[in-house]
Amino acid sequence: MEDVGVHYDQYKMKPEEVILTLIVAMGFLFLVGQIFYDNLYLSLFLSLFGVFYLPVRKKALIRQRKNLLNLQFKDALYFISVSLSAGKSMETALIEAQKALKGIYPDGESDMLKELDLMNARILMSVPTEKVIQDFAERAQIEDIKSFADVFSISRRAGANLVEVIKNTSATIREKIEVKQEIENIITGKRLEQKILTVMPFAMVFFIKNTSDGFLDPLFTTLAGRIVMTVALGMIAAAWLISRKIMNIEV
Repeated sequence: MEDVGVHYDQYKMKPEEVILTLIVAMGFLFLVGQIFYDNLYLSLFLSLFGVFYLPVRKKALIRQRKNLLNLQFKDALYFISVSLSAGKSMETALIEAQKALKGIYPDGESDMLKELDLMNARILMSVPTEKVIQDFAERAQIEDIKSFADVFSISRRAGANLVEVIKNTSATIREKIEVKQEIENIITGKRLEQKILTVMPFAMVFFIKNTSDGFLDPLFTTLAGRIVMTVALGMIAAAWLISRKIMNIEV
């Protein structure tokens, strides 16, 4: 396959994104160390593990970008379907979809708008439309886009009623994306609850530590106490990982 355009399963973090992510992750772990160990050196050592958050953040950015692309693809499908209903060709529909999306995303930063610009440019260079759409689907690695590309290619090869097939497929995919968006909105609320529950143990230890003078000293000054705090910290981390896995539902 010709290597053109963005591969949405890949993301190169900008230097400022890397620095900000490290500051937040290492700063958070340093505070956790201060709360659970009350020791500067142990806190500094714990903060070093913040570098392992970089791939987690990168994966989250990829997921966020692909979700946004999928929503923008739904808008593009609507305009493509309208053009096809008016009796226009797929090639013309792609051009008109690009013009319509410019009105929705006037800053030109929309990934879908850039993809339509690339697709129309390649079609003008005599690259087959089905190949252009299939290449986009391969780079996007999004189920709905791949389904649309497959249906379009099969319809063209089989000589089916392309307009009717694409209209029906577009309507089905748009409805599916809307359902996904509703599910994602529900999950977003649960993710907020998960974050609050994750922070609560730290807040409780911090509150007891600062309101009951000397009450938690054995946990910070003895080997057994540090072991207990380490086990507790490990359990919190395990709970966070499990809840994150549950919340990251592929919808």
